[in-house]
Amino acid sequence: MEISSIIQEAREYTVKNNIYYFVQNESERPEWSKRLNNYFINNNTDLNMKIRYQQNKQRNVSPSFKRFFEYISKDNGIMIDLASGPSGYFSPLLDTLCEDNALIITDACPVVINAHSAACNHPSFYVFDIDLDKNMPFKNDSINAFSGNLLNNVDNYAGLLCEIYRCLKPGGRFAVIEMFFEHGCKTYEYLNNCGKVWASFETYVDSCKKIGFSYIDSEIIGNRKGKISDGDLFPLDDNDSSTDRIIYFKK
Repeated sequence: MEISSIIQEAREYTVKNNIYYFVQNESERPEWSKRLNNYFINNNTDLNMKIRYQQNKQRNVSPSFKRFFEYISKDNGIMIDLASGPSGYFSPLLDTLCEDNALIITDACPVVINAHSAACNHPSFYVFDIDLDKNMPFKNDSINAFSGNLLNNVDNYAGLLCEIYRCLKPGGRFAVIEMFFEHGCKTYEYLNNCGKVWASFETYVDSCKKIGFSYIDSEIIGNRKGKISDGDLFPLDDNDSSTDRIIYFKK
């Protein structure tokens, strides 16, 4: 599969091995990615990505996650995981790769990008260095499926949803794992007042429907109180509770 065929003609990029660099100037790299990259470098962090891939293949064997990955990989073609990060959660998709399809994972942190590139040399696996707060480099109606795990770190989330819809082929699939806070808690009130599309599950689904997505269904996969890890911005109050959901859409 010729991966360059899905890239907009006007977009500038360079290629090294299986990495496609769309951030052409380091001064334009998102600030969050610079901070994360410096953290990894200053702490001599080895992401051990191959090990993370194997761990996630073992961890993501529940019926909920099995359905998630089957939904993304159901049709042959291009699959794109958004804001992939260092977890390697998407690794079950690697076992679906063949000459008829391809997986593109996306990030903007150089250490993360290089770790993924080194961990997998499958000819249908690609790493795209892109800033998701800007328009994606893909042609209209060119992508078969998008996946994402906690995309709320993207500042322009509403814009990203529009870009996903633009890039998907008619009938294309979008499955996302997202965190939503309880109505009435401090974090929900803040997000709702800011007009965030992920202020609640209801606002998220409504926003996607307005763009044109068909909502299929969703499933609660976890609940928590407080932060996932130290340093997280949300929740604003340690007593705020949130729910993790897998949500399924179709264009």
